[in-house]
Amino acid sequence: MPPVKRSNRERGVALLTMLLIAALATVLVTTIIERQSRVQRELAGELQLDQVAQYNQGAALFAMAALREDGRQGMLVDHPGEGWAQPFPPFPVPGGLILPALSDAQARFNLNSLVRAGSTNEAALFFMRRLLSQLLLPTELADSLVDWLDADSQPFSAAGAEDDFYLRLDVPYRAANRPLSTYDELRLVRGFTGDTLRALSPFVTVLPAAASKMNVNFIAPPILEALVPGLAPASAVELLKTRPTEGWKTLAEFLNNPVFNGVSQEVRAALGALLDVRSRYFELYTRVRFGDRERLQWTLIARRTSRLLDVIAVERNPSWVPDIEPPPNSDDEPLEEQEEVQ
Repeated sequence: MPPVKRSNRERGVALLTMLLIAALATVLVTTIIERQSRVQRELAGELQLDQVAQYNQGAALFAMAALREDGRQGMLVDHPGEGWAQPFPPFPVPGGLILPALSDAQARFNLNSLVRAGSTNEAALFFMRRLLSQLLLPTELADSLVDWLDADSQPFSAAGAEDDFYLRLDVPYRAANRPLSTYDELRLVRGFTGDTLRALSPFVTVLPAAASKMNVNFIAPPILEALVPGLAPASAVELLKTRPTEGWKTLAEFLNNPVFNGVSQEVRAALGALLDVRSRYFELYTRVRFGDRERLQWTLIARRTSRLLDVIAVERNPSWVPDIEPPPNSDDEPLEEQEEVQ
């Protein structure tokens, strides 16, 4: 049988079909390769996050071990000279570096202490107003915060705010009527702005309401100025410079300093309600350098007894970070990336 001759049209269709099949195969292979690459990147990212979480957990365990050792030595006074309060060295780990910094969480004023057991803490409210005034912020902010914290729906004052105020906003919501969960939550309270939070952040914190006292062995001069009406800034600085190496052993020893000679009994009573020489809450800031990134985490540790410690709160990318000076030769660099708050 003579061979069948194909027309140029048939040969062109066959060639075009082969080209289409080759193109589709190329697209399919490319898609598969891209998908595999994406899966590998996602798995690598998940692995990195898991490693960072493990490193943060390790830093928390190390910090609690340091506090537990302090408890074995008596735990009668907490002061900057103790082992747990010393700068921790950087810890090299596979693929990265851990930079932990442990500090006394009760060195600042606890905003949740404004309301205790359903009632306004008058000593705390007095201090909060003094601190706001000292920072040139409206003292009425204290009233609106009391309303946010207390359980009732009655405004604390004309400057307060309950549901009737918040429900009239463009984006309405209700007053929490419970303690603050995070510092960022303040943005929801009437009058508190980003600038307000930045101004307050070095002097206040968010702890359980029971943590109503600040440790005099760790407080900063501006807090002392707000505590004592009429106390000059220079006097506050000078007093804290005279702090004993092992801290003031008792509050009475602290109040026996000459700067308090003219202080009224009312102010002394308020100081007794706001100050102590022991701490129950500690905050750990952990920076983990992993690969070409750094991540920051804040951990709140509660000391129940000399041996029992718990992690009660964790926050990524905290709103306020203290000045953490890296140890010498740590080759430290600024944060490149921070995670969102959980």
